[in-house]
Amino acid sequence: MDTAETEICQHCGKPFGAKAVQGLCPECFMKVGIGTGAVADPADDPTLRAKTPRFIPPTREQLAPRFPQLEILGLIGQGGMGAVYKARQQQLDRLVALKILPAEVSQDPAFAERFTREARALARLNHPNIVTVYDFGQTDGFYYFLMEFIDGTTLRHLLADRKLTPREALAIVPQICEALQYAHDQGIVHRDIKPENILTDKAGRVKIADFGLAKLVETEPQSQRLTQPREVMGTPHYMAPEQVEKPQLVDHRADIYSLGVVFYEMLTGELPLGRFAAPSRKVQVDVRLDEVVLRALEKEPERRYQQASQVRTEVETIAMTSGNTPAVHERKKNMNTRSHKTLWFGIGIGLACPVLVFAIYFLAARGGSDPSQLAREGWQLWQSGRPADAIPKFEQAVKFDPKNAETWNGLGWASFNTGKSEEAEKAFQKVLSLNTNHPAALNGLGQIYLAQKKYGEAEKFLLNAGPRAPAAWYGLAKLYLIQAKFEQAEKWAQMIVDSGQGDEGARAMLQAAKDKKLSDGLRLMLEPQ
Repeated sequence: MDTAETEICQHCGKPFGAKAVQGLCPECFMKVGIGTGAVADPADDPTLRAKTPRFIPPTREQLAPRFPQLEILGLIGQGGMGAVYKARQQQLDRLVALKILPAEVSQDPAFAERFTREARALARLNHPNIVTVYDFGQTDGFYYFLMEFIDGTTLRHLLADRKLTPREALAIVPQICEALQYAHDQGIVHRDIKPENILTDKAGRVKIADFGLAKLVETEPQSQRLTQPREVMGTPHYMAPEQVEKPQLVDHRADIYSLGVVFYEMLTGELPLGRFAAPSRKVQVDVRLDEVVLRALEKEPERRYQQASQVRTEVETIAMTSGNTPAVHERKKNMNTRSHKTLWFGIGIGLACPVLVFAIYFLAARGGSDPSQLAREGWQLWQSGRPADAIPKFEQAVKFDPKNAETWNGLGWASFNTGKSEEAEKAFQKVLSLNTNHPAALNGLGQIYLAQKKYGEAEKFLLNAGPRAPAAWYGLAKLYLIQAKFEQAEKWAQMIVDSGQGDEGARAMLQAAKDKKLSDGLRLMLEPQ
């Protein structure tokens, strides 16, 4: 009788013999595929070394003449999708991350077109929880991204250093969800959510890196499709089942599965491999988290959460109430031990005071229709990066107080930030009907018309807003750069930088205006679709 412990495939859970690669049974490993560069690392299996050349990052000396605008400071790390270097953009005096894609990708005849399309979509992702792409392009055979440099660490390093507390995990997951929901709303699926791609800066802010790069570095020649039918992209332990079994049908719900894997790992310190126990059976966490994690890890996409925002809502609700749960249980316990006399006394008080009961109910109901309170809640949601949740608050508030310009302005910006330009335009026009010189509404209409390429209308509203709305300066600098009016663009970009409110994008626009030239990457980021 064989007494050896049975090994289980880390993806499908089936038992396998001694011959396995990367913890996968032969069937799953063959489905994943060899040599895609995103799954199987030849360094981990000697049998693959002859078939798949290992990516060797270029040296600093090799990169320096190809990127004269950068001071290459050193290699940060490398993986299946390229190498990342820390660099200084000398003219802007800022630290950046330079990502070089593997040279093999340029051998695909269709890659140049795919690179431009995908990179353009990635560069338009503008969210506080997503690493910003400043520029991209190709130079002397190297395809590259110039990105925001995050002074912090990866979630992988955090997990390696110590075990996260449940409170820390509950603070990280909603930020991941915010980034995923935003990207999914833009039609972009990450496909490779894992601790290595989740960064945290020194302030505790979470940043997701490498959005869409797993899709970008696919290598099937002479294909016009951006998603290849036979290409499997991801990291085995974190991949949704459909990424292996039906890669051509992968959608945003694959990211939700991968998030579930990461969440489980943060809570337990382990991966949910084979037949795994619920988190609360392995560590002391709120049992309600079991349902969240297990639903995210459902094998069938239809049984998972359908939106990342649903995961965020569930986790935030648990985080807000988990601290009170013991007290609730204690109150229930005390209730059960009270005497019947005390219980009946309480019931008698309730029956004897119907007026008090009605008054409490009336005040509670009235509180829900207080337009100022609703507007405050709307602004709080908007400022916390949740404009979709803010819209119902503002809509209720304007019903009760239709002449409040500030509430209409809030509705306009919440609608604008969720891509509802028609609703936003109507709200801003309502603001101007109440206050013809409202700077934020003027700026809002200018931004809408700029996105619609109505440059004449955009300029009129932005200039009217400009003296009193610094946010409009961005729109003006962008507008004039698109139109190659570099002197006007420099004026407004310089005002942003001098005000101390300028970010990396403002400094990039200022430099472009001074150079009187837009790089292809910056042009693609600025020009409306």
